[in-house]
Amino acid sequence: MGETPCSPSWAVWSVPKRKQVAWHASCAGCLVAPMANWFTSQELAGLPGMPGTDRNVRVMADRCGWEGQRRIGTKAVEYSFAILPQETQAALLARMVSQQAPAVPSAPHVLIAPQRDGVEISRLTDAQREVMTARVALIREVQRLAEFAPQGQAIAILVDGARRGTLTPYLTEQAERANDRKTADRSLSERTLKRWLSDWRANGELALAPVRRKPDMSVPSWAPAFLACYQTPQKPTVAAAYAVFKAANPGCPSIHAVHRWLGKLSPEAREAGRMGPRELKSLQAFKRRSADTLWPNDVWVADGHTFDAEVINPLTGQIFRPEITMVIDWATRRIVGFSVNLAESTLATLDTLRDGVSRVGMYKVFYVDNGSGFDNATVYEVNDRLGGTITHSLPYNSQARGVIERAHRSILVTLAKTFDSYIGADMDGEAATRAHRLSRKQLAQGVTIRDVPTFDRFFADLQDALDRYNREPHRGLPKIRDMETGKRRHQSPMESWRSAEAEGWQALTADASVVASLTRPQVSRITHRGEVKFNSGIYFLPELVDLHGEEVRVGFDFRDSSRVWVHAVTGELIGEALLDGNATPAMPATLLERAAERRERGQLNRLVQKAKTLTGQQVEMQLVPKTAQPAELSAEQLADARHVAASLAAPVARAADAFQVPSDSMARYRLWKRLEARAAAGEQLDAEASRWHRSYPNTPEYQDTQDMFDFAAASTASA
Repeated sequence: MGETPCSPSWAVWSVPKRKQVAWHASCAGCLVAPMANWFTSQELAGLPGMPGTDRNVRVMADRCGWEGQRRIGTKAVEYSFAILPQETQAALLARMVSQQAPAVPSAPHVLIAPQRDGVEISRLTDAQREVMTARVALIREVQRLAEFAPQGQAIAILVDGARRGTLTPYLTEQAERANDRKTADRSLSERTLKRWLSDWRANGELALAPVRRKPDMSVPSWAPAFLACYQTPQKPTVAAAYAVFKAANPGCPSIHAVHRWLGKLSPEAREAGRMGPRELKSLQAFKRRSADTLWPNDVWVADGHTFDAEVINPLTGQIFRPEITMVIDWATRRIVGFSVNLAESTLATLDTLRDGVSRVGMYKVFYVDNGSGFDNATVYEVNDRLGGTITHSLPYNSQARGVIERAHRSILVTLAKTFDSYIGADMDGEAATRAHRLSRKQLAQGVTIRDVPTFDRFFADLQDALDRYNREPHRGLPKIRDMETGKRRHQSPMESWRSAEAEGWQALTADASVVASLTRPQVSRITHRGEVKFNSGIYFLPELVDLHGEEVRVGFDFRDSSRVWVHAVTGELIGEALLDGNATPAMPATLLERAAERRERGQLNRLVQKAKTLTGQQVEMQLVPKTAQPAELSAEQLADARHVAASLAAPVARAADAFQVPSDSMARYRLWKRLEARAAAGEQLDAEASRWHRSYPNTPEYQDTQDMFDFAAASTASA
């Protein structure tokens, strides 16, 4: 590659002047503007060494035999700069400096590879870059003047113009900026310009950038003593720490010096000791983990969260904060399982695993923290039976499980704020204290606690919140085109799950016997003639008759109140006790009907005997059908009566025919089965029933109940 004309290694001053003018006029990127080399008599008139009129200039030119040519487009004759007297040439150069400004390119012109001694132009500050550009502009002006005069004369003309203030505004501004000084005298000097020219020829424009002194990063001798007062968990201010430091160290530096030195430290080094290892991570760099290569059920992330609102404990009737353990699928962000317990315990983890595995299939990796609810032998044994792998995150590294931490804020914290018993960090302290006192007062008096929700309401709202989360767009998932609005939006977790299924992915189903054997939350109870009491319900199991008065462990599922699982104290499963499993009608229906008929005949016989006694004659009783007798009313009165009767009967009929959803989960499932059979038979359902019939299969309760029935059917078939 040949060197460009503007390269500093190209000896500009060794080229003949006629060639310099030629390439400078054709170089689009050069900072030097092309300059006139020919002047007319009108332009020369009045200059030193020239007559005062243009006519006399032409006469002088003819007398001296100056070379001339006609200017293109005019009749004027112009004369070469080289043949003019020396004093006229100097005057022309001075006028050029004061009247003609060099052309400024739109982008900086790189002269050489932008690197010197490990420093790049991109590493320069704005102030350094501005000074460098100003010095380059002055060098280009010297180069432009040197086309018509020696370099020394060009420098002298530029220095004299700067001293007398006759430079153009552009050059004046560049001269002040190029000095890089804050003093009043910011003019140019011949020595400085020659030094800049020498540096520019040797190393290019980067050599013209001023060197800034780097801050002194050495640790002063008093720093350890001050940090001992400053880097404490109490997080004292600089002024407070300095007061303690000054009292113990007379002759210490000023507080301003301390402030300047602290400003040189990185946030992590400055806050060490004031923040613990976990908080310090918020100041450090981190890695974003991408789940693009994961499939559903590849990695499950689980964690426990203490609910930020108070709830009525269904077991004790007291006020407590439940512990919610959730499992999220990393690939699809779907909440695949959850459990509610008194604390983040092993039973809560097992219940969450049972819920997730029975709902969506088997996982590959179970990613959890080092809490006691996850890091124990029982969880490891169950995981080994299921065939998965457990991975623990590092201590004080909750950011690694940010996918579940974010779900806690999006779902659980948002849900807690909908309750009046919310006691989170955002709650007003005065309102929280007032609600706390009122709820405890009502609890002590035994009245209904209004501000604290019941467990049934809390659990139903939790299920709804989890279902909404799984069906709403998630920012961590890819974008798709919405079929209804036509706009692009993020996928929902359920859409991401269905998309994976459409691509051919299939969930791995765990062994039903293993899933059924996973331990549920348990409480201790005493049996009584085959019955156990739990959560205001009576559950019956025939096998418990022989264990009358003994202690058993009752496993329960908040999602299904129709049954409990009774275990021996040693952990062996005794069986499933059903709610009101031994309840039967007080009397058979046929027996009640016969008793009613006998009572009716006896009453009629007594009426006949009484009539005989009163009349002294035989009395025959005849039953008259209940037919309505026509009223002796006019047609207008009959019409009004019918209208009033219809208006009164309509609300009653609507109330009787209104669709109602049972409060029990098993009753809701049976109602859906009946509606499904009616719909399959072609029967038209009313609007409310049809809407509920379509939405109920999308709830976690439906899937759990259906899985339970399928498992029961499979167990019966295998038996």
